[in-house]
Amino acid sequence: MNLYATILAGGSGTQFWPKSRANLPKQFLVLQGTQSLLQETLQRIAPLIPLPQTFIVTATHQQPQTAEQLPQLPIDHILMEPLGRNTAAAVALAAWHLLSFDPEAIMAVLPADHAIPDHAAFCASLQLAAVAAQQRDLLMTLGVRATYPATGYGYIHVGEALDIPEAEGIHQVIQFTEKPNAQVASAMLASGNYLWNCGIFVWRAATIAREFQTYLPELWAGIEAYGAAWHAGTGAESLYQLYAELPSISIDNGVLERAAHVGVAPVSWAWSDVGSWRSLSDLHPAAADGNVVVGQHLGQGSTHLIVYSPDKLVATIGLSNLIIVQTDEIILICDKEHDQNVKDFVTMLQQRGHTPYL
Repeated sequence: MNLYATILAGGSGTQFWPKSRANLPKQFLVLQGTQSLLQETLQRIAPLIPLPQTFIVTATHQQPQTAEQLPQLPIDHILMEPLGRNTAAAVALAAWHLLSFDPEAIMAVLPADHAIPDHAAFCASLQLAAVAAQQRDLLMTLGVRATYPATGYGYIHVGEALDIPEAEGIHQVIQFTEKPNAQVASAMLASGNYLWNCGIFVWRAATIAREFQTYLPELWAGIEAYGAAWHAGTGAESLYQLYAELPSISIDNGVLERAAHVGVAPVSWAWSDVGSWRSLSDLHPAAADGNVVVGQHLGQGSTHLIVYSPDKLVATIGLSNLIIVQTDEIILICDKEHDQNVKDFVTMLQQRGHTPYL
């Protein structure tokens, strides 16, 4: 099987401000152990997909740091976007490259900044989805079993089981739902017919190219024009203009929600999208007082805190349910219930011209 990895690594990670900055987006952060989220992603898939069959899609200005973190990856396997145009453009760019590389390629599309501890189970799920994609020409998704009524995730409505040789447990997808409110999420969880959409997809490169031509023809034509210009040695400014003209839409909204042949492989391994500082609770065990600490913390009567301070001691008295982040220049203190608002500080700083803190 000609299975290739396409790792999407162009995000800014503003939810992890002030640790994530313009020159240090989330995928480059080390939040546990000694490896960044990007490095862990490559390590996770290594038993199934070798480096010569792995491609990274990232922003042009992030290419040097990507190459520095992944020195073993062939440099021409780092595909660069002059600017971000959402996930559909990134997937289309990778599909276009893969088709010229191997017309029979099967793509596994993976975010660069998620945490999945069980590497063996993850690779088994990718293999299962790849078999289904190959045998039935499906657009395959991986769906994580929901454990609570999350409002920050998309959901997959699971349909009937599909009879696919060597790929048992694959189901038809009925519908995708983006980030429901609490009442709807609770109803979905109670029904038992919904999975979290973790943003991991598997399909034949030729199939997704055909779907782009059907549902997003303007985007696919733009990618073809961009690729031809890139091969011809067109200058950076012209390439930027070509890419800027692409529609900005997610692969979910642009293709998956419209396509007729979409399947899902339900998975039960632990998963975190590492979407905010609160996600540190998914990566590190809490102490008896409920505190999750990365670095140094001394507490008196302080419970259920998330403290990130690798280099300086944080001392607290009588605090609870807070996130405290200490960097060289900035201290962030945030109620856990408002962790999704951290990104707003980036906008505020941009508006006020405080660029040193970005």
